[in-house]
Formats: sequence, C-alpha cells, structure tokens
Amino acid sequence: MAKEADAPRGGSSSSARRRRKNRNSNNSSQNNDTATNGKAIGTKASKGTVVALAEHSGSEPGTPTVTGTPRSESQGGVRSQALDSATLKTRLLDNELDVVKARPLLAGRVKRRRWFIAGLVFGGLAALTGILYANPTKSVHIDRMHDMLGELDISSILPDSLLPDDFIQDITRLLSLDSIGADSPTSTVNYSKGDFQPALTLVAEEKLEKVHNVILIPGIISSGLESWSTANCSRPYFRQRLWGTSTMFKAILLDKECWVQHMMLDKKTGLDPPGIKLRAAKGLDAADYFITGYWIWGKAIENLAVLGYDSNDMALAAYDWRLSYHDLERRDQYFSTLKSQIEVALRSTGKKTVLVTHSMGSQVTQYFMKWAESKNGGNGGDSWVNDHIEALVNLAGTPLGVPKTLSSLLSGEQRETVQPLANYLLDHFMNRNELARVFRSWTGLMSLLPKGGNAVWGDLLGAPDDISSSDTAPEMVSYGAQLRFDDETSKLDNQTMDDAMRLLTRVLDKDALRLLQRDYTYDVFRTQEEMDLHADDHRVWTNPLQHQLPNAPNMTIFCLYGHGATTERAYYYTADNTDSVDDLREEAGTPALRIDKRQRAHLENVDIGIVHGEGDGTVPLLSLGYMCASGWRKPLYNPHGVRVVTREFVHNPLAAFKDIRGGAGASDHINILGNYDVTADMLRIVAGRGHLVEDQFTSDIRKYAERISIP
Repeated sequence: MAKEADAPRGGSSSSARRRRKNRNSNNSSQNNDTATNGKAIGTKASKGTVVALAEHSGSEPGTPTVTGTPRSESQGGVRSQALDSATLKTRLLDNELDVVKARPLLAGRVKRRRWFIAGLVFGGLAALTGILYANPTKSVHIDRMHDMLGELDISSILPDSLLPDDFIQDITRLLSLDSIGADSPTSTVNYSKGDFQPALTLVAEEKLEKVHNVILIPGIISSGLESWSTANCSRPYFRQRLWGTSTMFKAILLDKECWVQHMMLDKKTGLDPPGIKLRAAKGLDAADYFITGYWIWGKAIENLAVLGYDSNDMALAAYDWRLSYHDLERRDQYFSTLKSQIEVALRSTGKKTVLVTHSMGSQVTQYFMKWAESKNGGNGGDSWVNDHIEALVNLAGTPLGVPKTLSSLLSGEQRETVQPLANYLLDHFMNRNELARVFRSWTGLMSLLPKGGNAVWGDLLGAPDDISSSDTAPEMVSYGAQLRFDDETSKLDNQTMDDAMRLLTRVLDKDALRLLQRDYTYDVFRTQEEMDLHADDHRVWTNPLQHQLPNAPNMTIFCLYGHGATTERAYYYTADNTDSVDDLREEAGTPALRIDKRQRAHLENVDIGIVHGEGDGTVPLLSLGYMCASGWRKPLYNPHGVRVVTREFVHNPLAAFKDIRGGAGASDHINILGNYDVTADMLRIVAGRGHLVEDQFTSDIRKYAERISIP
C-alpha cells in the first residue's frame, strides 16, 4: 500500500513507459523499487531529487509516508502542494532513470562510432598510400594532409583502455611521419619533411651557389603527354594529360579504347594517327611529378632552387618519348629548340650549360650532341659541343639499352618498362595483344633495345657478368642465353642476344620492322674507318659503340648510377604452337611468344621465368657502367679525351613502412633522383665544383668490362 500512496497522478503512465522500455530486461522490478524507495542512483542529481521529496513529506529521506493519517485542512493543503511537487520530482526522477539506463547503450554506440571513425582513417590512409605508391608527405600538393596527420591523436579516436598507450603513440607517430628518415645512413636527412636537403647543408658548409645554366632531360615515360585533339572521343580530354596525372588512370579505366587510340602511333608514318594529336607537356611541371605524390624530378628541382636557380636559368626539356629521335626533330623540332635554348643561355649569361639526364635521356643527349655537330643536323661544327656544354650528368643512364625492352616488343610483357603506378593498370586492364600493339608502335622505345650483341651480353658459353654459385648454393643460370626455351612444347633453341634480336625482326610486322631499321642500329664498330664512314648517319647516334664522343676536350661526362637491386637480365620463354622461328611473324593477334612463368626453385637467380642479375632494378650493370668504366676511356670511342667520371652508389633503401620510395639512401632506377649523395654530386657540378667529383667504384663493373672483347 505504501507504494500505491507514493504513486502520483500519471505514475501509471510512467510505469507503463518503463515497462515498455524494459520489456526485454530482466531487472525491471529492481528499477521500480529503486525509484520508489528513493535510493541513490549513482548520480548527485538523483540523490538531490529524493532528498527534496522527503523534505516536502515531512519525513527523513527514504522513510515511507503512511496513508490514512488524520490531518487538518491546512495540513491537507500543504500535503496537496507536497503531492504536486512530488509528482514533478518523480517525473524528473523517472527521466533521470531513463538516462542512467541508457548510458550503457550510449557508451556502446560511442565506442562503435569511434571504431567506425578509426576504420575510416586507417582505410583512407591505406588507400591513399596504395594509389600514390609513395609517402604522401613527399608531395607539395598535399601538404594540408600532412598538417592534418601531424596533429592527429589516435588516442582521441579509439576507446579508452582498448589499446596499450605505447601502441597508440607508435601509430600516431607513424601517421604523422615525424621520424621517417631518422635512421637513414645520413642522419641529417629527412626527406619526408621536405627539407630541401642536401642543398641547404651544402650551401651552408661548402658555400655552393649557381654557376652554370641547367637543363634537365627526362627519361622514357617521364614526361606528361597532353591531348590537343578536338575530334570525336578526344574532346573531353582537350589539354589534359593522357599520360601522367589522374586523367590517365580515369581514361584507362573508363575509356580504354579512346586512350589506346591516342597513345598508339601510326604504323605507317611513326607519327600521330589521323585525327589524334598528343604533345609533350611544357615547363618544369612536365616531369616533376608523375601524379600527385609520386615525384620524379621534383626533389632535384627543389635542391637546385636552394642554390638560386629558377625558371630563368633552369629548364626541363620534356619530349614525346614515344617518337624516334629522328621524328622528334621532324615533328616537334625538339633538337633545334634545345640547341637554340643553350645558345641563348650562353649569350645572356656567359656561362655554358650542364645537361642533367635520366635514363633514356642519356641517349637522347648523345643523339643531340652528334646532331648538333653534323651537317645533316644542327650544322654547328666540330667545336659546338665544347663551346656550349660544360658537363653531361647521366643519372642511371642506359647507354647500352635494357633487356626488358626486348620482352616488351617480343611478347607485350612490359614487366615495369613503364612506371610502377601505370604498370598495375596496364597489366590488369590490357591484354598482351593490346600491349604489344601499343609498344611496337612506339619507335622511341626501340632505342632502348640492347646494343653490342654477343660481344657485350655474352653467348651460350657464358656472359661477362655471370656469377659463379658455391657448391652449397642453388644453381645459377648463365646470362649468355638471353632467351631460354626449356619446355617440352617449344622446339626452339636457346637464343643469344644476337639470336634474340634476329628473332625480333621475324616477330615484328613489316611496318614496325621498317621503322626500326630506318632509325636504329645495334652493332659494334671496331675500326676508325667504320666510324668515319657513318659519322653523319643518324641511326648510329643512339649507339655509343657505333659513334665517337664529340670534339669536346673541355667537357666532362659524369655517370652516376646505383646497383645492388634485383634486375631483369634474361628470360625463359615458350611459344604457342610453334616449331620454327619462321612461324612467329605476327601481322595481328596475340603474340605467340610469352614468358614461361613456371617455377624453377632449384635455380637461385630465376623467378617466374625471369633471370635476375645485378643492376638498379631496371637497367643491368653492364649497360649502366660499361661505357663509363671502360668503353669511353678507349681512344676509338673517345678520340678527343673527354673527361669521364664514374660514381656508383649501393642501393640502400629504408624499410617500406618508413618510406615506400626508399628514402635518401635508395639508388634504384627512379628513386636515385632523390638520393642524398647523388643529389649532392649534381649540385657540386652545376655550381662549378665538378673538378672535385672523382671516380667511385663499388661494384664489379671493371672486372666485367675486362671480359668484354671490344678494342
């Protein structure tokens, strides 16, 4: 009865409400008793409500009021007011009880919400890293994200006591990227912060400043290509880059046929197809970043700016790398423009130019110097190079070509011939037939085919860069056989480099073969008579074994390259339904030849059909270093005594979780453009300190060179 007397008007509705809310709960009666007896609920507000109710009823808190006690009228009025007040207080108490009971549910929702937010953060960062294939803070284009990550406190996102404090701090520190580069071999380097090193250090310690004009010449697939077409499917891409930037990825994924039409060259002319016009982007941003976050020349430009360079005395000579060098001049007047730019720089500043090249850019520059001298080219005469060019800095140059170019043209398997970022899309959204068609139309790619034949790359008896395996180690395959056929279905013999190049001429269609023979040769000249006879033949200007360095005794060639990264050197191949090389000519269709990707666990240097050797991850050591360490130090190839300096750098990257590009110690093919020591050498050269940069050998290239029988 006491409980009934305490129940105010509306109490039945309150009880009904509580019953509805607690229908699935086993402790509803306990909650009702707690509310009626005025016991403490665990909060100060609830306790205060019970005290107020007791004061109005004239009893101690927690003492029940007994019904039927006689009272005067005044007492009844007071009692009526007390009951009204009690009704209000009880309603407040009911609401507070609802809040208290809802707190566990609310806490659960908060925890789930925090986990959801944490999942979004981690997932977004992982996706961004995967897309950029790089540490995002390395791009000036997303500094705002860096600022956000620097202020991010993971412990504010995750529930308390869910993860150890030290683990949360480690995750926060990793995302803010404050410590990346701290354990680099050069402790002062921290490229993740964009600190313009090593230039700042060299300016402070060695007082470096700009001296010579600088022109940067990028490698294959580094320059962005813009659409200038105005017909059909081209219109949505007008003045947008179909190579480089996110537009390229969008086009491959959503408009592949149109993208392929733009990227292929005409089979007959080697130039633009009808109705298509693709041109190299201009300016420093043509090759500073491939896409946002993935730097190419970006770091070199930053460091040169510290020495005082700007767009008035530093330029990037981008070009359409799909074209043969002959067609670069024929269509775009590329070499005429480059020659004029160098001449204007000399007249305006009184200083010669340093050409800094990367990858295929070294061959473009070799061609340019011969073209500038030749009466069939720039007609500058024998002294033009000596008068205008201070130094040639080859970064990861490709003087003798790249074997993986052979697999690209033979079977449409590019295996990182393109940038790793583009590699994924091309490999997953284009078949070998499409890739082979595109690659074979790029006459510029043909300039990267290996040069020197068996004399450089070896024969079936062995190769100069063969590595002997120990008695306990797995067997090492010789590099002398460039293509090996060991499956039972193929009846083809193993192919040396000379054989493989002949095989390519049988695989290519007649138009591709005609353009290849029109623009290039890949042999070796061994006499001065051969050199003189072909001095003005543009086909030999890309092959350092078939032309001589220019008459420039005051010029220096610097060869800076990395080694120690696993590099494609030879291949295991198979052929579908083929008994003879005569069956391999392809006018259309999927290439009959393909890399045989069967596992050969007993062979130490073979993986999924690729025979690995030493190099920078893209270019084998023989191509990187032979001409620099040996060939250009011989009178036949360097009759005028051009100074040649070779500097090798061991590939020493950071762990991928610290810097996916490898950090300041990486010297693989692309990331050497951000290497601390390589950049320091380049800065000394452009600042007029090239005489202080001397040979540095850390590989066996000189031993390999002694095994090559070339005069």
